[in-house]
Amino acid sequence: MNAQTVLDFIEEIGVLKNLPRTGWRFRGIKDAESVADHCYRVSLLSMILADVLTEQDVPLDVEKVMRLALLHEVAEARIGDLPFPTLKYIPQEIKEAGERAAVESMFEHFGPLQEKYIQLWKEFEEGTSIEGKLVRAADKLELMVQVLEYEKIGYRSLDKFWANPWNYRNFDDFSLVQEIMDLLYQRREDL
Repeated sequence: MNAQTVLDFIEEIGVLKNLPRTGWRFRGIKDAESVADHCYRVSLLSMILADVLTEQDVPLDVEKVMRLALLHEVAEARIGDLPFPTLKYIPQEIKEAGERAAVESMFEHFGPLQEKYIQLWKEFEEGTSIEGKLVRAADKLELMVQVLEYEKIGYRSLDKFWANPWNYRNFDDFSLVQEIMDLLYQRREDL
């Protein structure tokens, strides 16, 4: 891999800084967070959760958690942010195939790192490891934190996020994540 490959990738990923999370736009949120905003907080949340869990003797590879968190939305630089309601019209397997093709093509010039990054991305998508499950939980937990933040500033069209079981994937695997979610419920009730 050479400097041109690195620069091309970093420029392409820069699209995520200007790509709003589409689900928020569907709910009337004009100044919605970007995909990059979401990714930053997922990464930070993943790091903190991983560190706390390793202190509790949960066997985790924290570096792997961070890599998964950083890679989890890279496909969106090519295919965009497809919100949950899209799955009513585009089957999950089609969405997954498109994301997989995008990721494989994004890393095609990465030489020996190509397979490493693709495998890490797949591990997040498939939830085949404790690290992948933790990052998926952090991804969804961050979503719910953002829901509450939008509700705090007056948006009231977000009940479907709270009711959607898809937004609680892998919470059962980590009591700490469930405890944080319980706090979010309490804060929502206090609004």
